[in-house]
Amino acid sequence: MSSLQGQLLIATQDLLDPNFARTVVLIAVHGEDGALGLIVNREMGMSLRHVWEQVSRTPCVRKGNVRQGGPVTGTLMALHDQRPLANLVVADDIYVATEIGAMESLVADDEGRAIFYAGHSGWGPGQLEKELEEGSWLILPAIPEFVFGPLDPLSAWKKATLEFGRRQIRSILPIRDVPEDPRLN
Repeated sequence: MSSLQGQLLIATQDLLDPNFARTVVLIAVHGEDGALGLIVNREMGMSLRHVWEQVSRTPCVRKGNVRQGGPVTGTLMALHDQRPLANLVVADDIYVATEIGAMESLVADDEGRAIFYAGHSGWGPGQLEKELEEGSWLILPAIPEFVFGPLDPLSAWKKATLEFGRRQIRSILPIRDVPEDPRLN
């Protein structure tokens, strides 16, 4: 299987694991050693400023809450759109910062888009491929407008599922424009 880096995984209705039910996960790294992703539609109840005070003395001017990247604990990470601060290139205009210096620059200025994550999603070698074969996930290319869009967990999941369906319809039928609600056709 080719790398899924830069793709969104959309949990299907059949995925009942509470860690991933109705989630959309951005795959940041995928290779023969496994995969690492960040859940884009699950917010935690902690403000970024509160969390940042525990990480660094650099003032935090960014607003918002920290999101839950997944069930695997780990260091704070930032998903952002500023290439010079990228520790990892995920896709066009989608980057990850893992080093403290890059994250300090991101919190010290509110230019561009940045979302901070506690934890991440992880899969061992072959684990994600097995879940795909079982039909647990749908795959959609990641675009910045979706990854950095407003957070409403259920709406984000429904929007991603609908977009997947629209792309499937376009690939099967010779239709140029699929309406927002295909039932209206």
